[in-house]
Amino acid sequence: MPRGLFHGIRAILNIESGGSGVKMKESILICVSNPNHAEILVQRGKKLKEAFQGDGYILSVENRKQEELDFNELQTKYLFESLAEKYGLMMLSKYAEGKKIARVIAEVVKENNITQIILGQAVQTKLERMVKHSLINDLFQLLEGVDIHVVEVSRKVHDPSDDWDKGLPAQIVKKGSDYHLIIGEDQENGIKGIFFKELSSDFSNGFFVIQKDNNHEVLRIHHGVVDSNILGDK
Repeated sequence: MPRGLFHGIRAILNIESGGSGVKMKESILICVSNPNHAEILVQRGKKLKEAFQGDGYILSVENRKQEELDFNELQTKYLFESLAEKYGLMMLSKYAEGKKIARVIAEVVKENNITQIILGQAVQTKLERMVKHSLINDLFQLLEGVDIHVVEVSRKVHDPSDDWDKGLPAQIVKKGSDYHLIIGEDQENGIKGIFFKELSSDFSNGFFVIQKDNNHEVLRIHHGVVDSNILGDK
């Protein structure tokens, strides 16, 4: 059986009161799926990580492979990664491969010796509680010795356009072994596309989208540099 809610509540009370009695080192797993409340969960996990002086992970479970994700799904994926970087946590992205989310979470817990899980859950009506299958109940059945912290979150459906600036015409230019983002000037050997800047960042972080016939190639930009060598030697 899980260690129950008492241990987790005790830890949170100690954090909020500024206490220094918590000395044990633990590993915290923050499960995210909706960008609307992902940062709230990450902030809670960061507090626990610091209180226990342990390790912290963000987990996103995806129902499709990386190459099958559409533009909005890629935006969400990279937003989670930017949160991991911002709060100094390790990012884990797992393809579900048809398995239940609880099963994937349980596998990650065992692989990384996780002792505490943070996840969000919207307030449910009595009918919803009766008919909906509970992720939390599944986790209690699959895990032992793990605290589960449930954070109440809103039902708001995420609109990816809230996280990204309006696209700007730009180019990427190869300099040495990397491709650099150039905005506002044409380069003879530049590859043209549209740059979508991440609004929560002061740096040139976001996406560069190249249109190829009827398809789009999406590259992540990190501090003004393409985050992947997907272009090869073009």
